[in-house]
Amino acid sequence: MNIAALLLAVLLLLFFLLLFLYEKGRTDERLIAVTATLGTLAAVGRILFAPIPNVQPTTFLVMISGYVFGMRTGFLAGVTAALFSNFYLGQGPWTLWQMIAWGLSGASAGVLRVLIEAKGPGTVLLATRSKRWLFAIVCLLWGYLFGWIMNLWVFLSQGGSVTWGAFLAVYIRGFAFDTAHAVGNFLFAFLLAPGFAKTLSRYHRKLLIARLSVEEEKP
Repeated sequence: MNIAALLLAVLLLLFFLLLFLYEKGRTDERLIAVTATLGTLAAVGRILFAPIPNVQPTTFLVMISGYVFGMRTGFLAGVTAALFSNFYLGQGPWTLWQMIAWGLSGASAGVLRVLIEAKGPGTVLLATRSKRWLFAIVCLLWGYLFGWIMNLWVFLSQGGSVTWGAFLAVYIRGFAFDTAHAVGNFLFAFLLAPGFAKTLSRYHRKLLIARLSVEEEKP
């Protein structure tokens, strides 16, 4: 089916484009350490919630990382979360797809922040009810988007008859699990996002101040 191949090509293009942008962007040792920590935290959250099918805080943690620290950090936190958690839960061809899905979710949260928040280091993130609702709704939508990306991998890995009926059947079978993921994302975001945003923003400001201090000391 051409549509499946097209979707795969688009996802891979976005994934490697973001990798390229991260590689070409400005690197900071402290930010790299923070990104690795956030990705590890998201991975641990996934492992701890593994007994509950598709309900885990990983997507929320990846997206709040991207929302506070930016698109590049959110993307790498998502990639790290998938890779690290699968060392415990099991590596396989699905790992790349999970890296793509969580990486894109984190990057999209960084874009969302640019669209709805004022610029400046003193900005209080998710300060209004409307912004909190919007962030939670986007997290909910990513529950379905994540599932649809993974369902695409399932469909492509099955082989056999490549028809619209088979394509839709895969998505219908996964709808309940995708809904559980989406609802879990919404609840985690709605209940925890303001507190996480406040804590992470405080640390983000410290990183910015430290970076400025280092730059001022350079000859």
